[in-house]
Amino acid sequence: MLKLSRRNWNNVLIFAVLILMFALYGIPQRLQQLNAPEHRLIPLDTELLMVAFADQRLIKAGPQWQLQPALQKQVDATQLALAWQYSLLTPVSVAADKSRVPIAQASVQLVGQNAPLIWLLYPAMDTSNGQFLLQQAGQSQFYQLSAAQAAQLFLVNTAE
Repeated sequence: MLKLSRRNWNNVLIFAVLILMFALYGIPQRLQQLNAPEHRLIPLDTELLMVAFADQRLIKAGPQWQLQPALQKQVDATQLALAWQYSLLTPVSVAADKSRVPIAQASVQLVGQNAPLIWLLYPAMDTSNGQFLLQQAGQSQFYQLSAAQAAQLFLVNTAE
């Protein structure tokens, strides 16, 4: 058996209790943070096929992404497709308001799915902060978008 003084045994017990507290409290907290769902425009395990806006379409033609019809301003179709595939959303609590009218809409077609995802873009009630609200049609959850994100994703002029 180990020969330790009373003081050393106390130190061993203190460290054992600290390790036990970390194991019982810290590890589950960290696992809960890792398992928190990410909010995305399209699910991570799906592939984007097309995004239809009011008067343009982002279409995958072979390995290339194309915007049809082409816009007067230069828009990188590949960057637009990547933004739709990998943008993370920030959920926000918003009071229900039936008078809210979307300023833009996008219909997102995914590979292997018949029904498209419809995303609606709304101006935030407080327009001075340059924020927008995003909602998937048929869902009650709203997400917050900056003016730059809204302009990039929906090809709208947010300076209006």
